[in-house]
Amino acid sequence: MQNYKKIAIECFYKKDFKNAKMYFSLAYEKRKNKRLLTFINICDLALKSPEEAFVFFEFFMQNYKNTKVDKDIEKLISLSQSVQFEEESEDFEGLSYQDFLLSEAKVGFKQALENVIISNKLIINDKEDFVDFLEKLLEHGYKDMLVAYMEDVSVHFYSNYRFIKLSEKIKELNYDSKD
Repeated sequence: MQNYKKIAIECFYKKDFKNAKMYFSLAYEKRKNKRLLTFINICDLALKSPEEAFVFFEFFMQNYKNTKVDKDIEKLISLSQSVQFEEESEDFEGLSYQDFLLSEAKVGFKQALENVIISNKLIINDKEDFVDFLEKLLEHGYKDMLVAYMEDVSVHFYSNYRFIKLSEKIKELNYDSKD
């Protein structure tokens, strides 16, 4: 029987990240160990940023016996990927939130949102602008979209007062709709 994890580690050290990911995935299929998912996430990062991923990989390997490291590594990977996303979005020609607000003033929120969804991406670089956008989604009845966004970004807004209040409103709405 092959030791897929061992093969995956060897592939990673050879900078063969695609095969490393594949072998970690095979190991995970064989034995559903959440720690293998961390290795898979590191491989995903390695495909975009090999040097950074290698540092995470080495750290994870050296501290493998300490299970408390898993959450820290996952947070670091997530943070690293979000920083990469921001850098990539800076290169993309999209609609700024300020332009979106101008469009909203002219054609209304619903039409402005539909225009963004159909033809563009909306780039929001400021947390307060993002919370403002979330509030407008709720105000105009886009609850499902709002909840999806909030679930994706909640770790970045845990201390934002407006975001917390918006979360509470959603919980109240969910509670009221169950009656």
